[in-house]
Amino acid sequence: MAQNPKLPTSEAALRRFGSCVERWRYGLSHITGCSPHEIAQRLDVLLQFCDERGFSPEQMIEECRSRPDRIERRTFYLSTARNSKANLVVQSFLVHNGINVFGDLVCMPATVEGVMKEQGNQWASRSS
Repeated sequence: MAQNPKLPTSEAALRRFGSCVERWRYGLSHITGCSPHEIAQRLDVLLQFCDERGFSPEQMIEECRSRPDRIERRTFYLSTARNSKANLVVQSFLVHNGINVFGDLVCMPATVEGVMKEQGNQWASRSS
């Protein structure tokens, strides 16, 4: 797959997408075992998907994590990607950023401290 010349591929340009893209790229490399070439291809698909629809990767994560209608936003992004080449890429991006794409039943640690230990400090208690 040829990379879209409109989309950034340099490390400096990628930083503007925030930690969510870096977290995903790290997961693809260190957890999933993707090669740098595979990661670049998937990144191109994700950025093209977002660019064509007028939102950013960071916006997707923020809306799926923090908005009162986060379940509806998650459903929107997943259904938008469903019949496109970005389907599995978007699912992977959301999962690596801690967004449940598998439905309402999910096994989670019983305490906020357990979530923080397992998922990292991007999770904050809603009561704080």
